[in-house]
Amino acid sequence: MSTWDRVAALPGKKILGLLFVAALLVRIIVMVISPYPYHGLIGGEMISDAVEYDILARNLASGGGFGFYPGVPTAFRNPLLPLLGAAVYIVTGPHPVAVQVVLILLGSLVPPVLFALAQKFVEPPTALLAAGIAVFYPPLATFSNSFMTETPFALLLLMTLLCWSRFSQTTHGGWGLIILGGIFLGLAMLTRSTVLPMIALWVLYLLIDGGRERWKHLVRLAVFCVVAFLVILPWSLRNHRVFGRWVPITTNGGYTLWQRYNPLPPDGTVNSRQDIQKELVRIYEITQSRIDAGEDPIAVMRPYMAQTVRGYLLRLGPQEKRYVHSFDGMNEAQVDKRLFREAFATMIKFPGRSAVKIVKNAIKYWEPFHDPDLKHRHRQYSLSYGVLAFFMAWGLWLSRHQRRRFMLLFIAIIAFWVISAVGLHVIRYRLPIETVGMIFAATAVIALFRRHKTQWVPWIVIGAVILANIMIMLFAAPWLQQVRQTIHDIG
Repeated sequence: MSTWDRVAALPGKKILGLLFVAALLVRIIVMVISPYPYHGLIGGEMISDAVEYDILARNLASGGGFGFYPGVPTAFRNPLLPLLGAAVYIVTGPHPVAVQVVLILLGSLVPPVLFALAQKFVEPPTALLAAGIAVFYPPLATFSNSFMTETPFALLLLMTLLCWSRFSQTTHGGWGLIILGGIFLGLAMLTRSTVLPMIALWVLYLLIDGGRERWKHLVRLAVFCVVAFLVILPWSLRNHRVFGRWVPITTNGGYTLWQRYNPLPPDGTVNSRQDIQKELVRIYEITQSRIDAGEDPIAVMRPYMAQTVRGYLLRLGPQEKRYVHSFDGMNEAQVDKRLFREAFATMIKFPGRSAVKIVKNAIKYWEPFHDPDLKHRHRQYSLSYGVLAFFMAWGLWLSRHQRRRFMLLFIAIIAFWVISAVGLHVIRYRLPIETVGMIFAATAVIALFRRHKTQWVPWIVIGAVILANIMIMLFAAPWLQQVRQTIHDIG
């Protein structure tokens, strides 16, 4: 590792610049290979979320407000990405490639920011390796090319953790970092509303194991949160003006939870209903054929995908017609509140079934498969994640005796794991944690090289892990999918 150590000893600014340039080149290559802005990790299949973000951005840029249709306001999606897209469109016109360029630049910042964050926890060679993994990691490179929240959210989360890791080490000074971190936290919340459990777990940690100065730490954390609150406040006030009630960020939280816990047959899970899956496949076939014929994707998909909570409820079958019409006359904030109540009531009424769902999601959170394609429900094995997960788990094990040192990263991983276990399980939501996990994967790899004087031994281990994942992908993936389906069918 002497050569790697010498590279890691280069001036910090030079390393940050090299990481940015390398990441930029990789993401440009990905864009050339797959230039479509609405695709994710499932080859050839559009992500409806990306289309909706683009519709919101175009509507904003044209003066129609934050809505899927001019003059019809919504808060169903987080606002930051559409606002960013609208700002780009005001300058360039409605050309998604311009937004792709901006997202590629943001995605290229992830490795250098990860390097800066990792240096707060590990040695420079380990931090450099973690950032190097981020440069080439396929999901990060792919989503840097998509009109999705994954890239800006991962970047903002890393920036938040970077500031947080610095000001949490002391109870004196650092107010600039606290304010800056609060701004990044607020922007992250406006990108994706899933960071609050991380705050709650950190408060719990300080109360239990915060030492004599826990209350000083809590005061600094409170300022951090107040700044974040001030960042989201203008959007919250806008929502209050539109809906006549307090909506901090979005109106999709109730629907997200309701999808997993509702009183409808057969098991209170929307995604397990065959009638809804058939309707989604029908919509996919119609829209895809029209897009393949040369029609504008936005015009084709707007009637199907640009919907608020009630629009998604309309996909329920005819047997739920009376239930759907019971929402008539409600605005989307009122619908969201009712769905929250129904979801919590269902969890209380069926505690055993709800517990089984949570446990299953907690297990499936770490599965090495991509999300299924819509038409055939086929899941592809993720080779890159399979390799990363092995070394990440190893690095977490090696770090277990330094819990105070790594506590912030542990809490980030646990918080997002809990969110996915309780709420909606989508593999791409794991991407920020995979990025943080690269620090632990790099820890394992560096430890492997330093524990063996013979350099070929670590390379054999790395090669064996890669080969094992290739063999699993080629031969054992169907069996693993059957295991997954068995777990899914429990309860």
